[in-house]
Amino acid sequence: MDTYRNKILFIDDAFLGEVHHLRRCVNPAIKHPEPVLRLDAPWDQSQHDSFNYTNVLYDTEAKQFRMWYVVAGRHPGQYWEEGRKTAYATSHDGIHWEKPIMNMVEMNGSRENNYVFPQMLSHNHNIIDDPWDKPSRRYKMTFTVESRESRWANEHSAICLAFSADGIHWDRPRSVNPILRGVSDDLWGFIYDPDRRVYQLYTRRVPNLPRDISLYESRDLVNWEDHGRILVGGDALDGPDMFNLHGMAPFFYEDFCLGLLGTMTFQNNAETYTVFNRPPAGSGLDQLGFLDVQLAFSRDGAQWARPDDRSPVVPVGEPGAPDAGIVCPAVNGPIVIDGDTWIFYTAFTYRHTSWSMQEAAEATGNDARKSHSCMLARMPEDHWVSLDAGSQEGWFLTRPYFGVPSQLANCAPSRLLVNADAESGTIEAEFLTPYGKPVEGFTRADCIGISANGKDQEIKWKSGIDPAGLAEAHRGGLCLKFHLKNAKMYSCSYLEPDPDGSIRRYWDNARWNEAILHRSGNWGRDSHLPADGVSQPPGTQNASGTRFGPNPRAPAKWT
Repeated sequence: MDTYRNKILFIDDAFLGEVHHLRRCVNPAIKHPEPVLRLDAPWDQSQHDSFNYTNVLYDTEAKQFRMWYVVAGRHPGQYWEEGRKTAYATSHDGIHWEKPIMNMVEMNGSRENNYVFPQMLSHNHNIIDDPWDKPSRRYKMTFTVESRESRWANEHSAICLAFSADGIHWDRPRSVNPILRGVSDDLWGFIYDPDRRVYQLYTRRVPNLPRDISLYESRDLVNWEDHGRILVGGDALDGPDMFNLHGMAPFFYEDFCLGLLGTMTFQNNAETYTVFNRPPAGSGLDQLGFLDVQLAFSRDGAQWARPDDRSPVVPVGEPGAPDAGIVCPAVNGPIVIDGDTWIFYTAFTYRHTSWSMQEAAEATGNDARKSHSCMLARMPEDHWVSLDAGSQEGWFLTRPYFGVPSQLANCAPSRLLVNADAESGTIEAEFLTPYGKPVEGFTRADCIGISANGKDQEIKWKSGIDPAGLAEAHRGGLCLKFHLKNAKMYSCSYLEPDPDGSIRRYWDNARWNEAILHRSGNWGRDSHLPADGVSQPPGTQNASGTRFGPNPRAPAKWT
């Protein structure tokens, strides 16, 4: 029988009512032990070249990873690069990569190389695969370029646009470029939201000290609306020297838009001095210049938050590791394949400072190829955030679920699956009414819990009764109460019978409908204006229980 899976993650409180004696923890991705790509092709001869600005997509039809990366040249003692060219590589497993001869760009008298864009003074780009558009515009690239004249003029880089059918040969529409001015000169996130049908750019503003993240949106890639700053560093949960957000790579995961957020430490009010001058020994400023990756999340792409636990998703490596100084995720976000998330990132042996860069150059004999590489970390399915219990048992109570739309009122979960690590402990569950009354046959005493590690572990009850039979007697939904001891719980899933696909269609439409702004059509006013009247309280506009949750901005009760 066909089923519909409705999954609950614990990144926010949207589906949580109460949480007791549990901690919400951010979990690190699992790093591949060695770099997956370096500048080691026969044509990578210049020791002044460095690997940078990774952009990776996955072709689901060809089952192939595709990477565009920048080769940046910098002479010893110089702070700015002397030129960048863009190269191309492919892989079927994400670990072993091929650098095909593209025969497109002549360098050093030969076209036998994997370059797809010629050398320019500066070229940054972000490429996305957009299957919702025409095949000729399937791949879209937002990019910036710099010339010696624009650098002399102190001109700030503007973002331009290009289209491609294959990701290799690009058309740059002269009639619209540049498409956006006034954004930062470096990293930006580029994504298309198919529910809201808008393109989004998550950029740094001008000026960008301290650095933060702003949002621009467009429906046609040419006309952009500035939504202002959406993430600013340096709150009470950050360390005193973490006030710079280097950039954010957004991507969709289940009902969230997640962001890999670059967090960078510098001495507050003295960043520029910090960049060029190493702090004296014993100053206590040992973390200056490190750049790792933390988590940000949103349910609507506009209102963003960060978990209270600021542990890095991809931390910098130990001293001597290829990523000992900087971790910079692929600019277009990670790739989700069968639930697991592949995080490709540019790794630097040195920190984001001029003095650390110079020390690394001296250690490698001024061979920049040895200081930069592409590395990979993988996040197992749903492991981003967990609810953790120690030796003291904890529990959490969900908000009521199932029996939502009247036409589907006879549908209820037939199976309850959890993704958890309870190998050293236990997880048990029970159904309660919203009034707190245990449901006969589904109490904790009836529960057959789990004590293993893995996803899709099924929680059952000794009664053997199918939970789907609860729908008729408990219309409007039941709550689940989970009891944890020495366990980590990443997600839980309701599997509902859906033989004709009606539940899937309902939730697909509800998810799309939540993104629509309902407008007024009253006589005497423009139909695009919001309706008059008192606005709804925050968090109550979206109550269908899918992407945005029953009430995503209403916090759970935590003790």
